[in-house]
Amino acid sequence: MPRLVTYTISDRADGRFDVTATIEPDKVFRRDGFATLAEAEEWVDGLRVLMAALGAPVAQTTSAEPLAPPVPARTPRRAR
Repeated sequence: MPRLVTYTISDRADGRFDVTATIEPDKVFRRDGFATLAEAEEWVDGLRVLMAALGAPVAQTTSAEPLAPPVPARTPRRAR
């Protein structure tokens, strides 16, 4: 029976990105230091292709931290 593969993309303090993938129940793989979010997502796409060949579904887990800091809300200006 195929095992579920989950992944999380996390943002580092230096602006790079890490991907952590878990094959149920407890095999954890980590790829560190992607320069851009697009590179991390491209790596995950490759993981999806590989796992699809094995019949294992890949799903993103939600992280507790956002990938980027929230954009501060701007206060509307008054009409003159």
